[in-house]
Amino acid sequence: MSFSLLLGLPAELQVLSFDLVNNVLVIQVASTASESACPVCQSHTSRIHSHYTRKAADLACGGHQVQLILHVRKFFCTNRECPRKIFVERLTAFLQPWARLTTRLGEQIEAIGLASCGRLGARLGSRLRIETSRTSILRRVMKLPTSETDKVQHLGVDDFCATRSYMCSCKDS
Repeated sequence: MSFSLLLGLPAELQVLSFDLVNNVLVIQVASTASESACPVCQSHTSRIHSHYTRKAADLACGGHQVQLILHVRKFFCTNRECPRKIFVERLTAFLQPWARLTTRLGEQIEAIGLASCGRLGARLGSRLRIETSRTSILRRVMKLPTSETDKVQHLGVDDFCATRSYMCSCKDS
């Protein structure tokens, strides 16, 4: 069994190395996809421009925080009409562009926030080895889409209002 499968990483990511540094599991990961699609024109290319590293937090493993160091590539877009000439390969199912934490860690923080709110969520997160603040949790919860309500079928009348109007009408008579 590969270490990538054990961590639940996507198939296109391969673990290069891992090390425990200051109680944080640092995992070096590289993409193994042979080509990538341009985010603007969707044309596939395998012409590599350069490489760079990117850091992202992931779910805790074995009681340790996990920091992924992703080695990703920049590609040339081969479509001459495309305005983007160079682009970075996307790992959108696992990590959104510019995100500092994985999608699955973000979903876990949202679930903690929905269940316990800010301050308690931050305390629970630290117990689960998720370093986050109460404002970050609340900000994630507030970004969630609100569900639309159905058409109102039945409307209740406030008892106080009904009693008050009855008392007013009794005084007049």
